[in-house]
Amino acid sequence: MRRTMLMAALSVFATTSALAQAQPQPADAPTLVRRGFAEVHGWVMRAAELVPADRWSYRPVGTVRSFAQQIGHLADSYAYYCARATGQNLEWADGDSTVTDKAVLIGRLRRAGEVCTAAHAGTAANPQPLLANLTHTYLHYGNIVTYLRMMGMVPPSS
Repeated sequence: MRRTMLMAALSVFATTSALAQAQPQPADAPTLVRRGFAEVHGWVMRAAELVPADRWSYRPVGTVRSFAQQIGHLADSYAYYCARATGQNLEWADGDSTVTDKAVLIGRLRRAGEVCTAAHAGTAANPQPLLANLTHTYLHYGNIVTYLRMMGMVPPSS
C-alpha cells in the first residue's frame, strides 16, 4: 500500500514537474517593463492619431490639461525618464504647453518613444526610471481614455 502511494506521488510529481518545465517561464522584470511600455506607448500613439486635429484643444474642464497638453506631457516625460535610465542627468522640462498642432506633437511623441524603446533595448544604467515611465504612461493613458470617451471615440485598448 505504501509503495503504491509512493509510486502515485512520484508519478504526480514527475507529471507536474514535466508540465512546469514545458510551460514558458515568466519573463524577467526588464522584459515585462519593455513589453508594457511597447503596449501602452502603442495605445497612446494610436489615440493621438485617432483624435482629429481640431479636437486637440479639448479639455473636459478648465482645470485639467487639454488633449494636446496630455500628449506633450507624455513626450516630455519620455525624454526625462528614458534619459535618466541611460545615465544622463537630464532635468525635468515641460515643453511649450501652448503647442496644439497635431503633427508637431505626434512627431515629438514618436521621437521620444524611439528614445525610450532604445533605452529598453539596451542595458539601462538605472532601470528604475523605465518602470517609473511605464507607470506614468499608464496613468496618463487613463486620462486619454476618458478624454476619448467624452469625445465619443473608442480608445485603442478597447
